[in-house]
Amino acid sequence: MTVPSPTRVLFVFDWLVIGGEETEVRLLARTLDPQRYQIYVLACFTNGRMTALSANGLRAMGVPLDTTCYELGDLARARYIADRIRRERFQIVVACQGVQHPQRALQLLAPEERPALVEHGGIVSEVYRNPKNLTTAYVGVSRNIVEAAVGAMSDSSQVHLIPSMVHLEEFEGHDRSAVRAELGLRREHRVAGWVGRLDRKKRAQDFIEAAALLRARVPLARFLVVGGADAFMPEYELDLKALARARGLDDALVFTGDRTDVPRLLAAMDAYAWLSRGEGMPHVVLEAGAARLPVVATADGGTPEVIEDGESGLIVPHESPSAVAAALEQVLTNRRLAKRLGGNLRRIVEERYATSVVWRQWVTLFDELVCARRQSPTAALWRRSAVRP
Repeated sequence: MTVPSPTRVLFVFDWLVIGGEETEVRLLARTLDPQRYQIYVLACFTNGRMTALSANGLRAMGVPLDTTCYELGDLARARYIADRIRRERFQIVVACQGVQHPQRALQLLAPEERPALVEHGGIVSEVYRNPKNLTTAYVGVSRNIVEAAVGAMSDSSQVHLIPSMVHLEEFEGHDRSAVRAELGLRREHRVAGWVGRLDRKKRAQDFIEAAALLRARVPLARFLVVGGADAFMPEYELDLKALARARGLDDALVFTGDRTDVPRLLAAMDAYAWLSRGEGMPHVVLEAGAARLPVVATADGGTPEVIEDGESGLIVPHESPSAVAAALEQVLTNRRLAKRLGGNLRRIVEERYATSVVWRQWVTLFDELVCARRQSPTAALWRRSAVRP
């Protein structure tokens, strides 16, 4: 298979938040050969409360980030994206988060001007946000998303499971004692953590309620909530802090806010909890596995694909702080169990989710799409138009 270089890929987001899809783009840009693949990012919306961490991180890596659409209306956004595609001749557009404007932009282009359109689904509901008549391929990060996409796409062979990925080297070599000292934690403390954007569906309140129950049974237990306010529900952060105070956790629980050093913070933990309802493949569960942590999780979205109860983690019921507290007590007080669960999860991450494994799946897809586009009936028109003055 011969693919012209470089392949220009435009990732389009509704919102640049701190999430799995933003991490995927960062890791792809870090891993792909820039002589063969050039990654660009365009975001459509913002609001005054949105963190700039993802945007700043992309820019620091040298990934071109276009935020022009922040100032435009809906029709103008579609026109702007169409103009960029036409002018800069992107071969592939990847629509993330169920964003609708790439579809609208392609409708404004002649068939020979249209790039391959890939929809990237992080949760099942995103599958149904757009019609599929212009969608070339659908990528889901977990099996439940792929199953939904197979039912929505006319050609099921164009549905692909490409999981989230983790750069394992980011989780090595951290000074656990130094990180703990910065957080006010002592060597003897047994630390359970929760990481994520403070979004209600992620159920951080269940972690805090479990912390209150566990503190009474394990006096040396301490707790970290890593993540900042969600831009669409900032009051939830205030609710969580009020709940922690009401449960008497002021001296036992630390809210870190948004952080860029999550791998380093995971090194301070002895266990990790993920209690969401309504996710896809939680990227932070894979990160906890990369950090060799035992994970206590709800069977939500893609979590059962990596967490086998009793083997690579512990599964707890939804919205059950008492069950979470019991599971965390097991892994915080039984170090042999914790080491076995964390080690097994690390091996799963190494085998299936490491960047060294997953980036090749993206390369295969990109190359197939470019070659198919060059062989399509409109390819000759596109090539002739490309050399016009």
